Amino acid sequence: MKRKSKRSKGNTKVWLTVLVALAVCYVFGVYKQEGRVELPTSQPARILDEIKRVAAPQAASPRSGAEAGMALPAPLEGRDEHILHHKGYVVSYNSVWKIPNWVAWELTARETKPKMNREDSFCEDPDFDGPQATLADYRRSGYSRGHMAPAADMRWDREAMEECFYLTNMCPQKSDFNAGNWGKLERQCREWAQRDSAIWIVCGPIVGKSPKRIGEGRVVVPDAFYKVVLVPYAKRPRAIGFIFPHRNKKGARTSEFMMSVDEVERRTGIDFFASLPDELERKVEAQNPAGRWRF
Repeated sequence: MKRKSKRSKGNTKVWLTVLVALAVCYVFGVYKQEGRVELPTSQPARILDEIKRVAAPQAASPRSGAEAGMALPAPLEGRDEHILHHKGYVVSYNSVWKIPNWVAWELTARETKPKMNREDSFCEDPDFDGPQATLADYRRSGYSRGHMAPAADMRWDREAMEECFYLTNMCPQKSDFNAGNWGKLERQCREWAQRDSAIWIVCGPIVGKSPKRIGEGRVVVPDAFYKVVLVPYAKRPRAIGFIFPHRNKKGARTSEFMMSVDEVERRTGIDFFASLPDELERKVEAQNPAGRWRF
């Protein structure tokens, strides 16, 4: 009887191992077409979270849908930071600068297909009761209210669209830069999301030692802007970084501003994609993006 019991337990373990292996294969959803992974569900992909849940079921669940979709930057040291969770993105808001430190979101191929028109309903963030920029600060300042998480990335849901117009998602930007080099990169990211099924994006300002300020709220005007992009579900995950001076360079190619994510981390002091497995994080952030990305 003891021998039979051991064999039964052994068989159970074997079957559990097989089932887990099959589940992982399904989760990775290898709907491959021309080297890309097509995600099988209509919801944003949560592959890495599912793997972490199976491996460590005791882990605490994320506090928002946007946070659940990606690895966020590490907490900042020596800088004012308030983490705000919205439906389509997460923002680290700096109430001293009155602009975000960073804004992060996941963009899937399906989310690039608009379901509604853009609604320019700029307003203060009702979810933050600390000091923040106001509409009056931008009025007659010579700067536009530049989205970090762009409205075109949020047209998949009405609430996500409305929340992306909160001033906690804005930085003062020169209008020609907003519509020029910066806007071109935003369009490029949507093309990458369509091509690779889903991408993770983090972007924000780079502030100098004595920055210009606008309005009675003294909203900081950034000297430059950064953006990092990760393709997490590809067979070989890859990442790319950018830093743009805050001026429009006519005729410039987006690739002129690209660099490794490690280099963006060095210049900003931000640890991106911090909760990725260490080996994967080191590998993708050190990549030279040249030749790995199509523009």
